[in-house]
Amino acid sequence: MSTNTSSNRAISQDDIDYFARIGINIVYASEQQLEAKYNTDYFGKYHGSSQAVLFPTTTEEVSKILAYCNEHKIGVVTQGGNSGTAGGAIARQSEVILSLRDMNKVRDLDVISGVVVAESGCVLAELDEHVRESGYIVPVDLGAKKRCMIGGNVSTNAGGLRYLRYGTLHGNVLGLEVVLADGRILDALFSLKKDASGYDVKQLFIGAEGTLGVVTAVSIALAPKPRSSQIAVLGLSDFGKIQKAFVLARQSLGEIISAFEFWERRCNELVVQYEKNPSPLASPHEFYVMIETRGSFERHDVEKMDAYLEVLAAEGLVEETKVFRDADEMERTWLFRSQMAEAHAKSGCMHVYDFSLPSRYQHDLLVAVKAHLTDAGLYGVAGAPVRDVTIFGHIGDDNIHLQVVADEYGGVVEEVMEPWVYEWVGGHGGSVAAEHGLGMHKGKFLKYSKSPVVIDTMKSIKQMLDPNGIMNPGKHVERA
Repeated sequence: MSTNTSSNRAISQDDIDYFARIGINIVYASEQQLEAKYNTDYFGKYHGSSQAVLFPTTTEEVSKILAYCNEHKIGVVTQGGNSGTAGGAIARQSEVILSLRDMNKVRDLDVISGVVVAESGCVLAELDEHVRESGYIVPVDLGAKKRCMIGGNVSTNAGGLRYLRYGTLHGNVLGLEVVLADGRILDALFSLKKDASGYDVKQLFIGAEGTLGVVTAVSIALAPKPRSSQIAVLGLSDFGKIQKAFVLARQSLGEIISAFEFWERRCNELVVQYEKNPSPLASPHEFYVMIETRGSFERHDVEKMDAYLEVLAAEGLVEETKVFRDADEMERTWLFRSQMAEAHAKSGCMHVYDFSLPSRYQHDLLVAVKAHLTDAGLYGVAGAPVRDVTIFGHIGDDNIHLQVVADEYGGVVEEVMEPWVYEWVGGHGGSVAAEHGLGMHKGKFLKYSKSPVVIDTMKSIKQMLDPNGIMNPGKHVERA
């Protein structure tokens, strides 16, 4: 079973004239002219070939666009902030780009139940600031929050930094408004926190990366704005001590722990070097951990953190500790953590791998990758094309980011790494994509973490909802 993508055609002047007549804002130019903003992904690895970007302002306009594109078999790639790292928002076959940046209204904010209804083009940081005025926060936080948009967050099932406290988008999204491939508007924009009336259809579109329809609005359950927050940064000598520190954190900090992040020495060095941001700790360490708590009673939270740090010291798990409780200091510490991807990208061509992997295997992955690349003569010797191999991630949700920084994208490095690294992860009970999505490249590796029956079911859903294959063609499950 496969969807029909080969018959999709590039947009023509006649198509542009039609969209202009119905009032759609358009940028129509050569792919080179659109390269910097629309035809290149966030880190410059994936490049597209679209010549047209459409900017609808209403759900009805999106409906008209998709109905026309479906009838004329024109491929459509939905794009928000274009901050993804898997190429999922890049037009690889000259498809039209559907930008949702102008659909950025907050339709409703219920301050009693704590639910916001927002259009997909709302920038995450701006939406968070909006709801903070009413005492709430958006329960997802990403390093790219000043650029990414809530529709893209939902469509990639972005996990973010505070899963430990707030969970996933699958649990926080209450409803969606989606325009299907044929232009029909699926109104599932509910705000109820309990609903057992049939299939939970909205879940199909969370993480679908625009392959089943265009998410135009989202209803999200908000979290209360914390009254108390603090961050502790730890320096540790080995990965096993990180795991012990995490278990103790769950026991000692309980309901107030919101994030447990880690990174290794080389990640720390790259941020200092390329972002000119000083290290949060005075001395160098093999590993660093950042723990955040969010609560409602400052004295209680401070006592719990201090007691936890005393336990770590007594157990001999940490070499250095620093606690930040000033708001500006905490923001600078989070900035340091969020700059790691950019720092790696500035140091070379970053092959970024985003896995879910049981934490007991995460350091084993780093060791295995270094050995594999060394055996292939690509790492650890003078003139080798691989400059760095690093890991950082979110211990609490098993999400690990592996970076292989090389002289160029693709080439022999990718040939040696793939599919080997996906087989390794699948063989250790992991997933080939944790929060960045499958995008342009990873669908073909889905078999390492999903069974044939699961993949066939996904393809059946795709065929049913998008029989002409116009929605983000050649991506996601079509590559499986």
